[in-house]
Amino acid sequence: MPAQPSPTRPTFMEVDLAALDANYRYLKSRLAPGTRVIASVKGNAYGLGIVEVSRRLVALGADALTTGAFTDALAIRQAGLDCEIVMFGGTLPDGIPALLAERVIPTVHNMELARAVSAAAVGPAKVYLKLDCGLGRLGVPLKDAAGFVRAVAALPNIALEGIYTHLPFGNAEERDWAQDRTDRFDDFVDGMRREGFAFPVAQARSSAGVLGGIRDRCNAVAPGGLLYGKSPLSPELGDPSLIRPVLKSVRSRLIHVAPAAHDRTPGLHSRHAFRVSGATGVVPFGRADGNRAAVAGRAGHMLVGGIVAPVLGVSSEHAVIDLSAVPDPRVGDEVVILGRSGDRAITLGDLAEWQATSGSDILLMLSGRMPRIHLG
Repeated sequence: MPAQPSPTRPTFMEVDLAALDANYRYLKSRLAPGTRVIASVKGNAYGLGIVEVSRRLVALGADALTTGAFTDALAIRQAGLDCEIVMFGGTLPDGIPALLAERVIPTVHNMELARAVSAAAVGPAKVYLKLDCGLGRLGVPLKDAAGFVRAVAALPNIALEGIYTHLPFGNAEERDWAQDRTDRFDDFVDGMRREGFAFPVAQARSSAGVLGGIRDRCNAVAPGGLLYGKSPLSPELGDPSLIRPVLKSVRSRLIHVAPAAHDRTPGLHSRHAFRVSGATGVVPFGRADGNRAAVAGRAGHMLVGGIVAPVLGVSSEHAVIDLSAVPDPRVGDEVVILGRSGDRAITLGDLAEWQATSGSDILLMLSGRMPRIHLG
């Protein structure tokens, strides 16, 4: 992907690596000394560029990186980064040899994967064990975990490097649940260590746990959204202003301006025609670029010269915006889709609210769709 926007498709995103630095420092300020940081770069580093973000996190001192796609892990290795990489669940047993060949530590969440590691490894291969403490996704249920640990440890060529769980939450009630399940995880790990299982790494907190003040007895955290300036918590649980958005902006330019015309019906089947009193413009930012129309009852907008330009419609390649309030709009004028223009700004939260989704979903929808310029 080119490093600069092209006049043939002038939509691009700016990624603020200095904001990533600041968020990493804030994370470290909330951790006990010596706590390992296993930084999540899943989903192409939340759409912000797996190689550039990984390089920065390693330079900042991250102890390991973790992702859910082998293509991401391979990109990190091909970029020459010799850091520790942990693979979240996502591979079939037949994929284990490829992970081991690239020195990627597999997550083992069933015996099929454990046996595949044992068969493929030529010596002791590190693995992380994943427990399900109540989320109901990947992992061995806590009630079955002791037998699972013993069975995996008994296999040849297996080195139990880490054990972890995932307990996301967003509000106070869910936080109480997460604290209870974290306590159970801690008790389990302590019990297995008394049996002689060392587990050099134990991790239960991700971004929500760190920001929401979850207590644990683990020696590692695995933050994702926090690093990228995206809080998973409701405002009463955490001040979102304490972290900075790493996606600084998404920008484009007007490729067409249509003057006011009484017989024009912009929008779908004239639905929005009554809203238009002047010119309209076309921006090359459609569904193929990760854009979506606002859901019923909500209205999105973009910024042109610091002026609000309501979105009238979104097609596969384009968005049509209302330029009625923009004086003398011209082809080539900058359009801010996310970010600041003049004294106004559009945030990731705004886009998520208009589309009735989450900031993570917006980032992943934008991932790989346009050039990225990395700043700082």
